[in-house]
Amino acid sequence: MKIKIAIVLVVILAVSGSIYFFQNNKSVSKEDLKKTEEFLKNDLTVVYNNEGFNPKEIKIKKGDTVKFINQSDRKMWVASNNHPEHDIYPEFDQKDISLKGTEFEFKFDKSGTWGYHNHMYSNHNAIVIVE
Repeated sequence: MKIKIAIVLVVILAVSGSIYFFQNNKSVSKEDLKKTEEFLKNDLTVVYNNEGFNPKEIKIKKGDTVKFINQSDRKMWVASNNHPEHDIYPEFDQKDISLKGTEFEFKFDKSGTWGYHNHMYSNHNAIVIVE
């Protein structure tokens, strides 16, 4: 009986690990890299792809609006740190999900260094420095 339980647990762990691995290890296509390069010609644009936010750090002026473009195969929900409360800069919270090809814009009215993340994949994070 104990062996059956152990086997079931091993199978559950293997399946769970495989699902996590395949959901979190998507590569970026050459076409998406080319689109990212085009978008990044604008200093007020951040592109989210399968590897995370690009650029990882952006410097802007108070009052600037940053456009976050989802070019990933994942859902994007841009929000200030800390996850999951988004309490560092609570106004900086998309409060919605963007799919591939859609975007979110936010006007930064507060000076400071603002860490943010994708609420759906909280290990994908970056920084906006507002001077």
